[in-house]
This record gives sequence, C-alpha cells and structure tokens, in this order.
Amino acid sequence: MCIKKIKSWLGFKTTTVQDTLTIPHPEETPDSSRTVHNTDLDAALDRWEIDYNVPEAYRDYWKTKIVISLDENLPYPAATYELNGVRHLTIRPEWVNSGVIAHEQAHNSYALLTDVEKSNFSTTYTPLKTTDPLVVYLYSINSYGLTNDIEGHAEVYRYLGDEMPEVLKKYYPKLF
Repeated sequence: MCIKKIKSWLGFKTTTVQDTLTIPHPEETPDSSRTVHNTDLDAALDRWEIDYNVPEAYRDYWKTKIVISLDENLPYPAATYELNGVRHLTIRPEWVNSGVIAHEQAHNSYALLTDVEKSNFSTTYTPLKTTDPLVVYLYSINSYGLTNDIEGHAEVYRYLGDEMPEVLKKYYPKLF
C-alpha cells in the first residue's frame, strides 16, 4: 500500500512544492458581452500597466509606439505584428484583459531584443523550463509556452509577471 495513502488515512497532510505555488496572473475568461463599440481599450491598458507593474517611465511607450486596435473578426484572441516599421497589437473585444494584453506586449517587447539577446534569452530560459519551480508549475498547467521560445517568453510574462525568475527580466525591455 502506498505510504502517501496510509498517511492520508491517519490524518497526515502531505504537501508538495506544487501545492504551495500559485500562478500570479491566472487566465481570465473572455467577456462575450464586449464589442468594438463598448470596449474601453484605454482603461484596459491602464489596468494592465497596474496589474503588471509596468514602470511609469515606459507607460507612454506602450500607448503611443504600439498601434492597438480591436477586431471582432480576428480568428484568434489577439495578435502582434510589424507593418512598415511600426508594431501593432490587434485584439478581439471579448479578450481585452490584462493577461492577453500582457502576452501580446511581451511579443512587442521581444521584438525590441537584438538577435544576440534573443539567443541569450533562449540559453537562459531553456534550463528554467525544467528547473525553476514556478515555471515548471506553469507548464504543468498550461504547456503553450513550450511551443517555442517566443511563445515561452510571452507566457512567462503573461502568467508570472514580475514573479518570473529575476535572470529573465533583462529580456523584457520596457516591461521592467
């Protein structure tokens, strides 16, 4: 018989490291009542800046250098891209929330890294996927960040925010 089960019957509580971990920014559900006409994008950006402790010095950057728009016909919750040297973030109204904005702005932040910095991020991030308790816990719940290092970069910021491993923060320009 399993020792864990015997201890449970005797009233002993077994606690694992994962039992004590929490995701700082859990996933929000989409709000199907939102439309292009009733969604306050400015208020949502303000909420993201507060929820994710975006430094005051960079807040204007995210609102003026990134073209942000709503699109009810986007086939996925949100997207970022560059067009004619300008970064864009397009989001479906029902997905306008701090977490989705954080994920997409992390992509915009990643675009600010040089190729060498992107390579250094990957080198630093790769072992953390299996050694950092909070990153391991995140990927045990939601493995999307394991798709590739670009998505990993975005997912770590989106779900962990400023509780991500300190060693990674330098790879998130204008977010810390």
